[in-house]
Amino acid sequence: LQRRNQKIIEEAPSPLLNKNKRLRKKMGDASTRLVKEIGYENCGTIEYLVDDNGDFYFMEMNTRIQVEHPITEEINGCDLIKEQIRIAAGEKLSEHVQNSTPRQHSIECRINAEDPYNNFMPSPGKIDFWFQPGGRGVRVDTHVYSGYQVPPYYDSMIAKLIVTGATREIAIDRMQRALNEFLIEGIKTTIPFQDAIIKNSDFRSGNYNIGWVEEFLNDLK
Repeated sequence: LQRRNQKIIEEAPSPLLNKNKRLRKKMGDASTRLVKEIGYENCGTIEYLVDDNGDFYFMEMNTRIQVEHPITEEINGCDLIKEQIRIAAGEKLSEHVQNSTPRQHSIECRINAEDPYNNFMPSPGKIDFWFQPGGRGVRVDTHVYSGYQVPPYYDSMIAKLIVTGATREIAIDRMQRALNEFLIEGIKTTIPFQDAIIKNSDFRSGNYNIGWVEEFLNDLK
């Protein structure tokens, strides 16, 4: 899910491709041919757009680790940063990574220091209180702590909240709990907005597209 071409929630595997295994294979085969043709080695992400007819179109390739790499790690049981270092050192992928197949379902919310109900205006300042969720299937990647000063000069993301469950339904419920337990005082964050999305029936059914967030925002006004 994205707003102004900036992702705010990611999940893996894709609900769309879970319903269309044939499309998943075609996209995977196309991606494999592409990286072999250009001789690319190391982490990278190929992005496609899929239309209502099930046709897919190449959009871009990011030749780097992605912000959302934790959800890939969680469903495949691997450490992509470690594998990047192995490849850069001339080694091969770890054997368990070569043989891994996606399992479970993972969702990531990018927690941004923005006011979602004021046109997502940046919200720099001092974090007076910080309490992050934990427990089974919950992961938080962050550098922030109580007393941290969020600067106005850089990207507004202050944390990534990742949850994983045996099914998509379990992961969604786990994310809802984790968002409710995430306490940040002193600045505005996107947590209330992401909580509203997670509770929405369209999201829970997997019935959304790249323009859905803008439509959801209009409905909230």
